[in-house]
Formats: sequence, structure tokens, C-alpha cells
Amino acid sequence: MRLSHAVSGPPSDTPAAGGPPAADRVDWPGRLMRALLVAAVAAAAGWLLAPSAAHRLPGPEALGTPAPATIKADRDYDIVDEEATARRRAEAAAAERPVYHQDAGAADEAVARVHAAFELMRDEERALRDDGRGAREAAALERRYAAQRDAFVSRLQVLVRDGDLAALGTTRFSEAAERQLADLARGALAGMVIEDRKLLPAAPDAGFVVRTLRGGRPEGEQAFADAAQVRDVAEAREELARTAAARLEKEPAAVRAALARTAEAMVRPTLVYDQAETERRRYDAAARVKPVAIPVKRGEKIIGDGERIEKRHLLVFDGIRAQRKGEDLGSVRVGGAAVVALLVSLLWRFARRNVARFRPARRDALLLSLLYLGSLAAGFLGFAVMDALHERFPYVPAVALQYLVPFAAGAMIVRQVLAAETALLFALAMGLAAGLLAGQSLAYALFATLTSVAAAGLVRNNRDRAGLFRAGLGVGLVGAAVVAALGLYAGRAGAEVLLSAVGALVGGAVLLPIAVVGLLPVVEGVFGYVTDVKLLELANLNHPALKELIVQSPGTYHHSILMGSLVEAGAQAIGANPLLARVCAYYHDLGKIRNPLYFAENQRGGENRHDALAPSMSALIVKRHVTDGLELARHWRLPRVVQDAIAQHHGTRHVGYFWGKAQRLAEEGGGRAAPLDEALFRYPGPKPQTREAALVMIADACEASARALEDPTADSLRALVGKRINEVFGEGQLDECALTLRDLNAISGAMVRALEAIYHTRPEYPDRRRDEGPAVHLVAKP
Repeated sequence: MRLSHAVSGPPSDTPAAGGPPAADRVDWPGRLMRALLVAAVAAAAGWLLAPSAAHRLPGPEALGTPAPATIKADRDYDIVDEEATARRRAEAAAAERPVYHQDAGAADEAVARVHAAFELMRDEERALRDDGRGAREAAALERRYAAQRDAFVSRLQVLVRDGDLAALGTTRFSEAAERQLADLARGALAGMVIEDRKLLPAAPDAGFVVRTLRGGRPEGEQAFADAAQVRDVAEAREELARTAAARLEKEPAAVRAALARTAEAMVRPTLVYDQAETERRRYDAAARVKPVAIPVKRGEKIIGDGERIEKRHLLVFDGIRAQRKGEDLGSVRVGGAAVVALLVSLLWRFARRNVARFRPARRDALLLSLLYLGSLAAGFLGFAVMDALHERFPYVPAVALQYLVPFAAGAMIVRQVLAAETALLFALAMGLAAGLLAGQSLAYALFATLTSVAAAGLVRNNRDRAGLFRAGLGVGLVGAAVVAALGLYAGRAGAEVLLSAVGALVGGAVLLPIAVVGLLPVVEGVFGYVTDVKLLELANLNHPALKELIVQSPGTYHHSILMGSLVEAGAQAIGANPLLARVCAYYHDLGKIRNPLYFAENQRGGENRHDALAPSMSALIVKRHVTDGLELARHWRLPRVVQDAIAQHHGTRHVGYFWGKAQRLAEEGGGRAAPLDEALFRYPGPKPQTREAALVMIADACEASARALEDPTADSLRALVGKRINEVFGEGQLDECALTLRDLNAISGAMVRALEAIYHTRPEYPDRRRDEGPAVHLVAKP
């Protein structure tokens, strides 16, 4: 590929830099550092997440004695009240109605038995008739009836007196007698007949359940509120006797008595108490009653110092001991450390493999670790402070005070100095850990996670300190909405939900920005990060360094301001940081303050001090503006990233003009002079390490050359920018930054447009002295 492809060829994502592939290099020191950081974070987090050593909980022997100290819950508990649970289960079992079985086919079955028994006897009469002896042989028929007596009783399934059998025999077991007996039995067995009313519920309004059976198969069940429809066997027989006396008054007395006694013998209970089914239903009803739990929240005071220990206190103490039975504080800390280690490691590995912009340096990993631990420690202390406030103001719910803790500060700080993807992962890890710290509370984990995500998303576009408070207000509103939604979902009282939402709003809108404003300068100073807020302060043209530059080197100042426009346009085109690039451009030539007249943009009247100097000396003076710039940058406490741009904006390029001049003089000397030392004419470097530093190098070359154009048209500017980018690319100055060929094409187009805006042609205005029109004279009135 020709070098011109860098600016005129098809776009490509091929890196413009060379060098060995990163995959072939294993960063063992970095891996070791990350492993140590994970271990340290996990160990510290395990200690913070474990509940503190609890007081020795008083036992039953302490009932009625003063409490030796104030005892609070070290985490959330649900204490089971065994007595209340047993009482509610007994009530539920007692409320379950007793179950009875009703034989709905009893009457039909009785009618069938009557028919079968009477048909048996009629068969004997027919058999006698078939033998030819006729029905008038009464003695023979009676003998046959007597012979079938046991079979008759077996089919009828009731005992029949001999006299009653004889009386029925006088009717020849006629169908009329059969219908009369069947009707009496059907009437007596109709409805619900129970053996004894004492088997019914004692309470008149207790009610009961009747399961209907027919042929042993259930047909359904029905609940009855009272026993008005139930008769006992005695009542059924009394009713049958009255019915028989009314219906059989025309029958002979013996027949009437035989039918009534036989029907009474057939009366049996059709409603039977099912004890097994009743007990099963009552057991199930009791089992459905959940244990009565007394919720004890983390930090809630169970008993104060000196207060009398009552039975309710012992109940809570017993529940805590039961839930902590077998619990070892050391194992709890190991478990917490393992959870945090897995959480951090998995999120880190996922981001490294799947998130393209997640490429943290070692200082980034150190910052994330310290912020993570600092947030957990701040939350630990914050919860302790909120517990103390809850004691002072007991009418404020403890959970409402917990929402004051600004867990989102870490994510907001991370977003200020690192990429959005990194801040999102940090917010997720921090939110889950906050939920563990709050007594393994899922609700608090959701609150901390969502507010951290909101903090990372809202803070990016803020360009001043006041913007942090605006972002904090947004986070507070999000937190209040989340808390209100969670409170309504949990069914909490309206007052508690309102107080919790107010706590979340105050924590986000007030405490969060205060914490971030206080910590950001520390992060910037210790780790060398530069936030947009800091960059805006540096971009202010009233900065002392820029004011000194415009006084001492006005040409350089003008050149730097123009370069700011170029690099900002290029950064926007490739997705770099435009504000950082512009700040680097403003300060890249800060060292020219020391020797301003040795640089062409500051020279006036045609005087050039280099005319009296050797090329090597001129090159030394020119190169010195880099080291002078670094000294002045340290003097004015400019951030490290700006100092790096000062050192890298020339890379390892030649001081072109004087290198060429030295070569010409050497050629004119005919080889009599000593060989040229190329190192004297080359900047010390290093080459640009970031895209912003590379933009400064490219813009420096393009702006200086564009000023020398006599006719800065669009075509000439396009050709000039392409040539300068090709030179930088061809010299290998972009080997150590992350620019691609696609980026170089985008930079070229953006800088050409910026230069066209700077050097656009203006219309030629007419010379007022050559104007042929009459002159207008303004004469003051006397």
C-alpha cells in the first residue's frame, strides 16, 4: 500500500501503527498486579460485609432483669413466633368444617332389596302353580315360604319376625304390598339420616360439609350452614310410623304391623361422619398457615441499655440464635470475600473479552479497586451513622436513613475519568455489593445499582462543578422514584415510602455531589487523571500560562489557538476527546515563552536571529522549547496528559529546516567538515502515545504550512494536509498510537474543512478614496 492511501485511499480499520502484536506479549506484571488487587479487594470486602460480633444474647434466665447493653440486629431477621403460629394454625384447623358422607343411593338400594325379596316369594307361588297343585293349596305354599325364609331375609337384609313373614304371606307377597313397603323405606331413607345428632357439630351455626356418594363413587360435595335438614334414625322411624299408620289404615292389622316393622328395620344412617377426611382437611388448613414472623431490620434496636427484658425480647433473641446456629464469623467473611472476588473477576473478564473500549491501564485498575473499597467502607460507616441517627430520631424509619448513603459517588467519579463502559460495570459491581452490605437486601441492591447507573449516565455532559449538582439532582430523582416503586411493591405504609423517597432524594441531590466534588481533586492529583471540569478550567484563555504566552509569544499564542480548532475538529471526526485535544494544542508550544524570537511566528521586521547561528545551535534552541515547555508545565501544575502532549507533539522528527540547511552547508563544504550528527537535529520524543497527541502533531505541521500558502484554496489545502499526514505516517511517528487508516482519512477531511473556515477568501471592499460618488460631510450644528 502506498502512503498516500492514508489520506486518499479507501477507509480501513487497519492500525496505522506497526510493532509486535499485543496478543504475542503477556503482561505478567500486570496480571500479577490485578490478581493482588482482586485478592486485596475481596479480603477487605469480606471483612466489611460480615456482620460485626454480636453481643452475647440473654437467655430465659434474664427475664425481668435489666439489659446489660443496647442490642441491635446485625442484619435483617424474620423471627418466627412459635406460640402465635401454633395459635393461628389451631384456629385455621378449627375453622375447617367437619366432613360427612351421604349415601345418596340408600333409598333406591332399599327399594331394590324389597323387590328382590318379594320376587323370590312370588317365584315360589308360580313354581307351585306350575307343578299343577294350584295356588289354593295354602299349606303347601306356606311350607314353601318357610323354606325360603332365610333367602328372603338375606335379600331384604333385615331380620323379619316369623309372625311378620306369615302376615306378609297372607298377601301372597303381592306387588301392592311390595310398593307399600318400598314407599315406606324410600321415605324413611330420603335426605340425610344420621345415627345420632350428637355426631353433628355442637355449635348450631358451625356448619358442615356433605360429600355425596352413589355406589361408592363421589358425586360432589355441599356445605350446609345448619343441621335443620338432618334427621337422626329415631326421628326417621317416628316419621315412618306416622306415615305407615296413615297409609295402611285399610290393611289388616297384622299386615299393617308387619309392613311398618319391616320398614323400620330397614331404616339406617345415610349420613356418616368421615373422621379421616376431616382430620386431613384440618391438617392441610393448619399447614397452609405461614409461620408468624416478626421482621427485624438491620440496625433496629431490640432492647436499650438498662431496659427490662420481657418475653417478647427473649422471643427475638431465641429467633436470632436459631438463625445463626452453626454460623462462624470467619466462614462468613470468607464467603463474602469469595462472592466479591467472583463478582469482580467475572465482570472484568467479560469486559475484557466483549467490550472493545474496556482497556484499563494499571492505574485504572488501582483506581477502580480503591474506589470500590472506599465506597464499601463509606457505606459501612454511613450505615453506622444512620443507626445512631435512628436512635436519636426513632420516628424516622431506619431504612429511610440508609438511602442517604451516596453509593453512586464511585460510579460518577469513574465516569468522569474513564469510559462509559467501565463506569457501567463499576455501577453493577458496586450496587450488588451495597445490597450485601445492607443485610443481603435485594431492594437496596436495586436502588444502589440503578442510582449508580444514573450517576454514570448523567455526569458525562457536565462541564463545570455546578453541573455535578445538576447531575446529583437527577440521580436523587431517580433514587426517589426507585425507592417509591420498591416501597409500593413491598406494600409498605405511605408515610414510610414518602420518608424513604425523601432520603434517597437528599442523598442523591446533596450528599452525592458534595462527595464527588471533594474527591475529584484527590483523584486528579494522585492518579493524574484529567476530568472535563479540569480541562474546561485549562481551556479558559485567562489561565496564567496562556496569558504569559500571549504576552511573551503572541505569534505562538495565535498559532496554538488556530491549532485548537484543527485538533478539535479532528477529534470529533474520530471519536477522540475534543476538549482534551484542544487543551493539548493550547499548551503544546508553551516552552517558546523562554526564547520567543527564535521562532518564525514571533519574528517581526525581517530579523532572524538564526542567521548568525550554526544550524546545530539553531536546532538545539528550537528543540529546547520542548524541555522548556515541560518545565513550565510543571511550574503551572498542568496535568500529566498535557505534559505528555508537549513532549510528544514533535515525536522523533527532524528539525526539518535546520537539518536541511546543515546538509546543504555540508555539501557546499565539499566534505571537509566533520560528519553531521543526525541526533543533534532530531527531537528526543517519544512518539505520540495517544490519539490526541497524534492530532496535535498533525495539526502543528498542517497549520504552520498553511500559513505559508499564498493562495489557500480548498484544493491547495487538501493537498497540503494530505502531504503532511503522509509525511508523519511515513516517518513512523504514528506507530505507537491507536490511529487507523480510517481515522487518518477522517482527520484529513476535518482539518481541511477547519482550515478552509480559517483561511476563507473575503470579498474585496472598494477604496473609499476612489469612490466617484459625492462625499458625505457631517457638519456639527452651531
